[in-house]
Amino acid sequence: MYSNRMFFPLTTIVKNLLIINGLIFLAQQTFDKEAAYDLFAQHHFLSKDFRPHQIITALFMHGSVEHLLGNMLGLYMFGTKLELVWGPKRFLTFYLVCGIGANIISGMATLAETYPVISDLNFLQEHVSVRNFNMLLSKYDWIRMSITPEFKTMLEANPPVPGINKDIFLATGELKDLATRSTLVGASGAIFGLLAGAAYLFPDDIILAGMFFPIKMKWFALIYGGAEVYLALQNRPDDQVAHVAHIGGALVGFLMVYYSYRRGNRRKLF
Repeated sequence: MYSNRMFFPLTTIVKNLLIINGLIFLAQQTFDKEAAYDLFAQHHFLSKDFRPHQIITALFMHGSVEHLLGNMLGLYMFGTKLELVWGPKRFLTFYLVCGIGANIISGMATLAETYPVISDLNFLQEHVSVRNFNMLLSKYDWIRMSITPEFKTMLEANPPVPGINKDIFLATGELKDLATRSTLVGASGAIFGLLAGAAYLFPDDIILAGMFFPIKMKWFALIYGGAEVYLALQNRPDDQVAHVAHIGGALVGFLMVYYSYRRGNRRKLF
């Protein structure tokens, strides 16, 4: 019933999403990039800069040309056939739900990861003392590395430096800002949702991995998804890729398609 071609003509929503993402990236580079991130990138849920709309607007921002091109290639590869099968409205709904779900899951994971240190910092601000601050330094390496040698000397002074508690209070506030400084941008979560949906509906379709190597969709999704889980579990400090958002988008996409088709409701999806 459906063609197994690897390349399809651009569909309406895919084409418009390509244009919108391209124009927004151009605007990021043309105007104040830092201001754009402050307003539209998704911040840590406990950050003073977080706003609910960022869960959506972050889907249309990208950190680099490579980031943009990789996601837009995925949008074309996995999205065009889905839109041909579902139609524009249902495809757009699926795309947005996957992307928003991915961003929420990623935000919740980041919140869970940082909540212990934020709780400790809140406790310190309520019970300011050199002793409590030094306990925090012994517990978290990144805090110990963040303070200046001058401030460390002040903490070690005996008798205590006059006004040290005020300095500790202010330093704790800065550390809270540092702990919640992470931002999330990109359509990757939505793209992984498209990948999961396409792999479920068209498991034997052939795609070109890396634009050169033909592989069945189901194997590509399993290999790529497994790699994302592995990298997320590694949680390397130097890895700036939002692997949890990728996994979250794939999970949302798979569950939406699985439960829709499990009901046998092929014509009225979602």
